[in-house]
Amino acid sequence: MKIVTYCSPYILNEYLELITKLLFCCRTICLSSMKKLHHIQVLPLKQDHSFISPSSQILHLLKTCSLTDAIHLLNASQPTLSLKPVIYASLLQTSVKTNSFHHGASVHAHVLKSGLHSDRFVGNSLLTLYFKLNPGPHLSHARHLFDSLHVKDVISWTSLISGYTRSGLPRQSISLFYEMFAFPIQPNAFTLSSVIKACSALNDVNLGRCFHSLVITRGFDSNTVVSCSLIDMYGWNRAIEDARRVFDEMFVKDDVFCWTSIISCFTRNDMYKEALQFFYVMSRVRGVVPDGYTFGTVLTACANLGLLRQGKEVHGKVVGLGFGGNVVVESSLLDMYGKCGCVRRSRIVFDRLSDEKNHVSWTAMLGVYCQNKEYQNVLDLVRERGDLDFYAFGIVLRACSGLAAVNHGKEVHCMYVRKGGWKDVIIESALVDLYAKCGMVDFACTMFERMEVRNLITWNSMISGFAQNGRGVEALALFEDMIMEGIRPDSITFVAVLFACSHAGLVDEGRRFFTLMGQYGIKPVVEHYNCMIDLLGRAGFIDEAEFLLENADCRYDKSLWAALLGACTKCSDYTTAERVAKKMIELEPDFHLSYVLLNNIYREVGRWDDALEIRKLMEDRGIKKMAGKSWIDSQNRKGSHANVFME
Repeated sequence: MKIVTYCSPYILNEYLELITKLLFCCRTICLSSMKKLHHIQVLPLKQDHSFISPSSQILHLLKTCSLTDAIHLLNASQPTLSLKPVIYASLLQTSVKTNSFHHGASVHAHVLKSGLHSDRFVGNSLLTLYFKLNPGPHLSHARHLFDSLHVKDVISWTSLISGYTRSGLPRQSISLFYEMFAFPIQPNAFTLSSVIKACSALNDVNLGRCFHSLVITRGFDSNTVVSCSLIDMYGWNRAIEDARRVFDEMFVKDDVFCWTSIISCFTRNDMYKEALQFFYVMSRVRGVVPDGYTFGTVLTACANLGLLRQGKEVHGKVVGLGFGGNVVVESSLLDMYGKCGCVRRSRIVFDRLSDEKNHVSWTAMLGVYCQNKEYQNVLDLVRERGDLDFYAFGIVLRACSGLAAVNHGKEVHCMYVRKGGWKDVIIESALVDLYAKCGMVDFACTMFERMEVRNLITWNSMISGFAQNGRGVEALALFEDMIMEGIRPDSITFVAVLFACSHAGLVDEGRRFFTLMGQYGIKPVVEHYNCMIDLLGRAGFIDEAEFLLENADCRYDKSLWAALLGACTKCSDYTTAERVAKKMIELEPDFHLSYVLLNNIYREVGRWDDALEIRKLMEDRGIKKMAGKSWIDSQNRKGSHANVFME
């Protein structure tokens, strides 16, 4: 039986009006009481921090990042203090925030004493500490800590997976992801981002596509962090179309990170024009403000395209947006001006860094000098710095190679050994190149044979060393060994091989290797034709050399005609020599050897009037024979200053 209560609207309105009057009276009484209390003099009370608990004091200190004071308070309160897990977790998170692994390790000791190391919240914070601040030496400790957790959530698994990826162990990262999948734990965006980065490190695009499908099925395709990781993964694996498709399908494109990812993808794959087009769309059409990483990538694109004017425009944006003090951006500016040939501007940017110079900026400036073949300035800058890091050793050794300064190169070699350098394939390849170019081929060969890891640069350096020192047969034998090792030759390799054939007079081998280039998809360029023309010209096959030059894509290059002209100096076919000399005069009117050779041809066949006309033409055009030069090495001088690396 239900009882239905009915209240008329009239009575309800009376009740509401009565309640409203009561509330108004209460408010009036409260206000009058507060006014009376306002006139009463309140005696000042001395603050007593003893009423504040140590836990609250520690949390207050951590909010201001006073980590040292918080740990002092923690030590002073022990062992009587029994803290909650949130306090230890906050201490560990602040250690990560302030990049203080030492303090984090001391907090870990307190955690072990309190027995809270198996707590999920504290354990996740410890994993973050070890993997973000010091993953390498303490990787086993972090894994042991992970295994000791009674409850592992997605944060625990993600911390370990990202830690393995950050430590350069991508296979362990992916294996752990599969292990996580065996438990009823669903990955989050950061988990998927970490394993996608592991695929980038492995250069396994097929595995990356599998994770891409997982991203779509789990509904993370709209997540910016995951999408940027996918773009980066496809970019490292040269799958440009896939990277572009991921970018086009993104829902939100007003984030600077997604634009930087796709621009970096283009730059990494030598698509510099596309990188600049996207940058202009990003900044001018979409109005997205670039950050330091965006500017660094765009400046790299301008540098590789040699676009000085556009590089200056980007420099203006850098200054306007306040990135002038960013060392990464400034180093990219150094590189851009250097690759555009403006060494003076690079030095101005470098000098403005003042106290902000670090290894990156110093190495970038050394690279600018070396790239513009100002090798002596490289040595002077090293003397000014007084120290070298491992990244700079390769540049300085290149400068020593360019100066043929074997003694300075030996000093750099000793500095590298004293710093503990060992088995660095880049630096050891530069050492092989140095000793080979300085005529110490046997020593270079010994270093080459002792190297456990050899890349394409190492093989090219050794083959070029044999070729340049007249040991063409050994150069070709080494080339065959490289093919047997499974190393794919590049354009530079064939330049060295053809050079070896040219100076060893191996005509048939040269023809064979020139044809072999097509099987590797390498299109001959000026350097290859130069070697072939020199090879055929030395062997007396002037007609074949001229036919090869006439049918080349680069047949109007003056250096090729100069090489053919040099071959004609020893031939008896004066008609061909005259034709080549006139062609060279047409392409390069200021090249003195063309006139000299043509003059000698006319004198040889008794055409004295034509010889006098050539001499008169040289005088009218103000062309003089260039004086010969020799490079000498004395005890005190080698081209310029010596004793650069004195300690």
